[in-house]
Amino acid sequence: EPLTERLVAVALDACDPQTARAAGGRALFDHLACRTAGRRVAPAGVGDAAAAALLDRDDLHWPSLTHPGAIVWTVVLATGAEGDERWRAAAAGYEVTARLGRALGPDHRRHWHATATAGTVGGAVAAALGLGADPVAAAGHAISVAGGSIVALLERSGTRALHRDHAAQTAIRCARATALPATRLGLEHPRGLFAATGGDPDLLLAPAPPAIAETTFRRHGTNGFCQALVEAAAEVAGPPPGGPVDVEVPEAVLALASDPRPRDDEAAWWSAEHAVAATLLGRDPGEPGLHADPDVAALTGRVRLRAGPVARVTVDGRTAERAEAAPLADDDLVAKWRRLNPDDPPPVHLLETEGERA
Repeated sequence: EPLTERLVAVALDACDPQTARAAGGRALFDHLACRTAGRRVAPAGVGDAAAAALLDRDDLHWPSLTHPGAIVWTVVLATGAEGDERWRAAAAGYEVTARLGRALGPDHRRHWHATATAGTVGGAVAAALGLGADPVAAAGHAISVAGGSIVALLERSGTRALHRDHAAQTAIRCARATALPATRLGLEHPRGLFAATGGDPDLLLAPAPPAIAETTFRRHGTNGFCQALVEAAAEVAGPPPGGPVDVEVPEAVLALASDPRPRDDEAAWWSAEHAVAATLLGRDPGEPGLHADPDVAALTGRVRLRAGPVARVTVDGRTAERAEAAPLADDDLVAKWRRLNPDDPPPVHLLETEGERA
């Protein structure tokens, strides 16, 4: 049995209706918060998936280092699926995206944007379920046409948002073309996706928690890599004495989110050093223009990063660490909506399950 068929089967088997509804309502709420805020600043020609990612606030599945929501919800909403079919389609889309993203692994991420590659396939499965089409055929098409260069992330260009638009549009096209015979061995063929771009096929079907319930939402005004780091810094906050501030971060943070001298708001958003310094001084790292504050800039230059297993901040002999950021409760999601969209009422009905708050 081809890996594509097995992947889709595992994803569908993982779709518990109650979990899909409860976790899906929270994920959709967060997606709409990000999309609504992003749409206000999006230039012409930007689609919903890109708008949801434009402010870099969209959801994050840590084990796979992918952002499923902007792609999956864009295609699910575009299909018009309602009720249980909506939640099942979304849960399967998250599951395929997360499983494939995790299996593709670090070798793939050296050259490819896993959210775009895995998200195209997860989006195609979600779109097919929403349209009543064959999810295996949709996935087969998508595996063959997925892409997305990592250079967009390394340059921090706007192209990385367009990756999500392209993935969503391609996913819908693949789902609508399931009458065409689809590639069957796109994953495991000697010239297939894993052979061409890296990865470990054994991880694809390994036991894992439901991806839609394992996906996290961002609370703090900084990039996704630094969410836990902000919370560790907050625990030891206060103006530190002279000398370096020692900080450990996972290698991915060190590689993609280190800048000791950010020169604009965009660079500050991606600077772990800035996030630590601002938090230690009791400021919001996402505050516009904060990188130019003399106290923040001076402290940012004193932050010394090195690789470690978790986010750890040591100041004046006091140490705090976080393996991951604290999860957001429903009230936190509502608060995030109101920060991002103060003039728009939050769709709180999405946080309700059987008449109760999820």
